[in-house]
Amino acid sequence: MRNKLFEKKAYFKIVTALILVPNIFVAILGIESFPYTCAPMFGHYIDDNTDLYLFKFEGVTDSTQVDLTRYYGKSEDLFIRHFFSKVYGSTHAISPFDSKLTESKSDFQDRMDAFFNYYSGFILSEYNLSFNQISLSVKSVDQNRNIIKYFKPIGYFDYSDKKYHALYENRN
Repeated sequence: MRNKLFEKKAYFKIVTALILVPNIFVAILGIESFPYTCAPMFGHYIDDNTDLYLFKFEGVTDSTQVDLTRYYGKSEDLFIRHFFSKVYGSTHAISPFDSKLTESKSDFQDRMDAFFNYYSGFILSEYNLSFNQISLSVKSVDQNRNIIKYFKPIGYFDYSDKKYHALYENRN
């Protein structure tokens, strides 16, 4: 009696069902989530001269700024990855992986408002922190995430009106 699992036809069907079908599904839908992604994660070489950037969130009260990295509620990697892929979106004008580039300004605004309203409520309930604003900036970092130079903030969430205010118009 032969084991049907290792017959060529059965093996092919199992491999197809477990590996190929999910990959085809996410390629068609354009999902960028590990382990399924159509993004070329290793599409270019990164060396010591490659510019690296990091989103930074800082709580602002009067003239005091607090780095919110310790208050993300999860690791910095997971928080920033979620923010960039699900909330902010790609800023590269020809990114084939991000359908958010064709959205309206109001869609972007609604998504940013929802994120910051949720996040400000989270840090209030979990850490008892409240600010006048949450500043969002992009900072240049080295490969160990040490800040090399500071970039101007790209926007801020204002607690008084519960809105995100972009400092640069980079959306359609």
